[in-house]
Amino acid sequence: MAKKTILIIDDEKTTHVILKAMLQNDYELIFAENAQSGIDFLGEHPVNLVLLDIQMPEISGIELLESLMIDTGLRNVPIVIMTGKATEKIEKAARDLGAEEFMSKTFLFTEKEQAKKIIRKSALEESRVPEKFHGYKESFRNLMKTLLKETVYGDFIKACRKLGVGLINSFGIDYASFWTVHGERVNLIVALGDAQPDNFGPDEAKSEKSFIQVAKKGKPYLTNHPGAQKVGFFGNESLKKGLSSEIGVPLFRISREHLMYNKMQVPEGTEIFGFVILKRNRVFTTKEFRLLSAFIIQAGTILWILYRKMFKSTP
Repeated sequence: MAKKTILIIDDEKTTHVILKAMLQNDYELIFAENAQSGIDFLGEHPVNLVLLDIQMPEISGIELLESLMIDTGLRNVPIVIMTGKATEKIEKAARDLGAEEFMSKTFLFTEKEQAKKIIRKSALEESRVPEKFHGYKESFRNLMKTLLKETVYGDFIKACRKLGVGLINSFGIDYASFWTVHGERVNLIVALGDAQPDNFGPDEAKSEKSFIQVAKKGKPYLTNHPGAQKVGFFGNESLKKGLSSEIGVPLFRISREHLMYNKMQVPEGTEIFGFVILKRNRVFTTKEFRLLSAFIIQAGTILWILYRKMFKSTP
């Protein structure tokens, strides 16, 4: 009979060593040192239980728990919270968010047999294979064909809308928006999904920390909890709507030929003309982030042609 799999997410190596000695004979153990590494494993492999530490950098255990409980594909995985600083307030917050159990590390390491019973009781009898987005290469090809047609028959706004709809349908995106940047001017071109707040426009966008990352530095970003990392457009409003994860990708002033000649790498110093924001109620793995970012940057070369046509810009 195959062993059940436990994912242990904790940035302390000492905890890994102790739990390995405690549990390795009975379970298949996977160790992750931060929230994103844990998400990457959960997005690809079935897990019977997660042991999650609270005190972690970037995204804390409580914040990761909140994101996972929003995630429609992963919220069935039971999560046991463990912490070196147990308080009634933290325990209540963890249980209110959906934690299966809550243990202090003192209890975990001194009352090992009791801790083992809690872990055994909490673990799923059968783990489920995570839902994956299959056929992404075919989806990307079809989307690129659609955009190429727009260079002949369509326009910039229509192409943005079609790209957004394609990403929503193919990758479970709940919200997509396309913005242009010209000097100090920022404009919202298309917003798909019902997450866009009425009071959030160009001025609000420019004040977001994310704007500096994606628009001024020309760097894609990923957050699986905008409240934790303070990265994300209208992050608090997004969380209220159950959108815990976000990707931001710049659109560059570069031709497809130039990008291909440069081995699909955007030359340093290339100016941007816009950016794309994607949000959903499922966490993004690092693999998804890289695939989506790379594709949107490629698609941006076609949008750049249409942008120049629409605004009569020069290269």
